Amino acid sequence: PILCSHPLFYFLSSRFVSVPTVLYIFKGRAGQEHLQWQMKVMHTRVFGQFAVISMLLTLMGFKEYMDRNGKYITEVDVQARVAQMQESRAELLMRLQRDRIEAERIAEKRRVAHEADLKKNAAKGMVKSA
Repeated sequence: PILCSHPLFYFLSSRFVSVPTVLYIFKGRAGQEHLQWQMKVMHTRVFGQFAVISMLLTLMGFKEYMDRNGKYITEVDVQARVAQMQESRAELLMRLQRDRIEAERIAEKRRVAHEADLKKNAAKGMVKSA
C-alpha cells in the first residue's frame, strides 16, 4: 500500500507491463505468414493500443480507489500517531502554563507600577496643596 501512494509506481508499472504486452502481441502475429510485415505491425499497433489503454484504465481505477480510501493503517501506525498526539498535547499544555505564568508576572508588574504611580501622584498632590 505504501508503494501505491508513490507517483513513480504508476509510471513504471505501466511501462513494465505495456512493452512486454505489445511485444507478445507482435510475436503472436509473426506466426501468421499470410500477412505482410506492414499488416502485422498495424495489427500489433491496434491490438497493442487496446491492451495498453485497458491496462492504463485499470491502473488509474486502482489509483482512484487508493486515493479515495487512503492507505491501509496498521496498529503500529495508529500507536505512533497516538503517541505523537499525546506529546503535542503535553507540549501545548506546558506552553499554556508558561504563558499563564508570564501573563501573571506581567500583570503583577503593572499592578506594582500602577500603585507606584498612584503614590507618586498622591505625593505630588500633597506638595501642591501645601
